[in-house]
Formats: sequence, C-alpha cells, structure tokens
Amino acid sequence: MTKPNRRDFIKSASLAFGSVLLFPSCLKQNSIYRFFTPEEALCIIAFCEQIIPKDQSPGATDAGVIYYIDRQLSGVFHYDQETYRNGIKNLQAYSKKMHGKTFEILIFDEQTKLLKMLELNQLKETEWPQGKSSDFFNLVRSHTMQGFYGSPIHGGNKDYMSFEMLRIDYPLVIGQNRYRT
Repeated sequence: MTKPNRRDFIKSASLAFGSVLLFPSCLKQNSIYRFFTPEEALCIIAFCEQIIPKDQSPGATDAGVIYYIDRQLSGVFHYDQETYRNGIKNLQAYSKKMHGKTFEILIFDEQTKLLKMLELNQLKETEWPQGKSSDFFNLVRSHTMQGFYGSPIHGGNKDYMSFEMLRIDYPLVIGQNRYRT
C-alpha cells in the first residue's frame, strides 16, 4: 500500500467536503413554496381571493399574493408563522365540521360567510382554540393587501397589476422581479 501524497489527499478531501455541502439540497421538498405546504397554500389562496376577488380586474391570485405571503413568512414575518399554521388548521377543522369540506372547496358564498364569522370573532373557543379568529383574519387581510398593492420586488403585485388597475405610474425598480407560475 502506497502512502497518499498531498495532491491525492486534497482531491479526496475536496470531494468529501463538496458532497457534505450538497447533502441538504437532497433533503429539500419539491415545492414551489418556502413556508406553506401545498395544502396550506390552497387554503390561503382561497382566503386571499375572498379579500381581493377577480372581476374585470385581476384578483389576489393573478397578482401572486400567495408568493408574497409565503416569501415574507419565511423571512421578515417569521414571527407570524405560528399564527398562520394555527389559523389554517382551525379554519380547515371548522370548515370540515360545518360543511364536510375544506375551506378552498367551499363555494364562494360559503367562504364569505365563514370569513365574516372570523372577522367578527363569532366562533367559540372550542371552535377556534388558539388565539382569536379575528386576529388571524386581520393578519391575512393585511398581508393580502400588502401583497396586492406593494412593490413587486417583495414577491406580489405581479407585473404591477394593481398599479395598472389604479392607473398610477409605478416606480422603476432596479433588479429582477421573479415569479413562479
């Protein structure tokens, strides 16, 4: 057996170290979302469409509001993650209990009625065990508005949709706006 030289050792060490660096990417889920699971995203998409529905103008889904919220929850708004997880869980549980379906499958009018109940805090503590339903409603509404009317650089307002809808000039943003479709 020959003694390894320095060059062979550096090659082997580089390969081993490089493999260790690539390992976390093998564990990553194949999802377009950073924070939400695909099921949670469907619920929030339906919620946001209730806040800013599509009519003759684009709605929350068209503007990519889900990507804004998702991006912000995995970064700046990390402190709201638990509120979203609990809120989605409570909303889905109540929807299944009352209608036998998840929130996003309900017809538009049923969703509206349920969200009005959340906003007015009309659910009992047994039906909404963590926090107040109105807190969750107000948080999602606020994030929806930010994602729809804010700068596209933050992940929402795709192609300046809300600016065009309001017929206002939009500021020049240096850099790239990236969206997932």
